[in-house]
Amino acid sequence: NENLLYFVVFRNYQVLFINLFLMFKNYFLLFFILISSATFSQNYSEEKIYSLYDKQVGIENSVLFRGIEYVELHRVINEFHKFFEVNEFVDASIIYNDQKFPNVPIKYNVYDDLILVNLQYNQNKSIFKLINNRVQEFYINGHQFIYLETSNDIDLNGFFEVIDREGAFKIYKRHKKDMQERRDKQMVYHEFKNDKPDYYFEFQNDVFELRNKRNLFDVFPKLKSEIRNFYRANRKEFRNNPEDFMKTLATEMNSLLSNFQNEI
Repeated sequence: NENLLYFVVFRNYQVLFINLFLMFKNYFLLFFILISSATFSQNYSEEKIYSLYDKQVGIENSVLFRGIEYVELHRVINEFHKFFEVNEFVDASIIYNDQKFPNVPIKYNVYDDLILVNLQYNQNKSIFKLINNRVQEFYINGHQFIYLETSNDIDLNGFFEVIDREGAFKIYKRHKKDMQERRDKQMVYHEFKNDKPDYYFEFQNDVFELRNKRNLFDVFPKLKSEIRNFYRANRKEFRNNPEDFMKTLATEMNSLLSNFQNEI
C-alpha cells in the first residue's frame, strides 16, 4: 500500500510536469530560437526569427487560431467590395495578443471593421475573424493600422490608419465604406464604395474628431491664433490633399506644443 501511494504521488507530479511543459513549450522554443539566432548570426532579422518560430511551433498552435469563424453576410459580384484596397488576402505583418506574426495572409474588412486571416493547416484553409481588441497593430500594403480604445468616446473604438504619431499630438485616419443594395432580375447583391474618411487627433490619451480648425480650438484655446494662421496658409492643401495636410498639421502642432508646453 505504501509503494502504491508513492507511485500515485509520483504519477501525479509527472502529469503536472507534462502539463506545465505543454503550457510553456512555445516560450521555451522561442527562447531557444532567440538564443540560437544570437549565437549563430548577429544579422539575423526579427522577421526571420518570428517566421522560424512560427514554423517550428506550427501556425495551428498559435493564438491566431483562437479567432472566430467568419461568415460573409453580403453577396458581392463586382469590384465594389468591403475590403481595404483589394479583395484578395495579402501577406501582412500583425501583432495579435502581444505576439508578432510576419507574412500572414489577411484582409481588412473596412465596412465591418474586422481583420480576417486565412490560415492553412494540413492542406485545409480556414478563414477566421480576429478579436478586434487583441489586434494591437498591423501593416498591410505599406499602411500601418492600430486598434484604439478611446477613453472619452466609446463609439470610436476600432481600427485607425496611422498618419503621424511621432509626438504628443497624433493624427489617425478612419476608413469608411458606404453600402448600397442592388437588384437585378436574378439576384440581390451589394456594392461597397469608399466613403470620405474621417480624421481624428489624439492628445494626452484622449481622441477627438478633426473636421476643421474649430476642433483644435476647443482643446488648444491658447493656440487659436497660430492654428488659424496655419489653416489659412495651407488652405489649398487642405482642400486638395487632406492626408498630406494632416501630416503637415501634426508636425506644426507638435512644434507649437513644444514651444508652449508650459502654457497648455
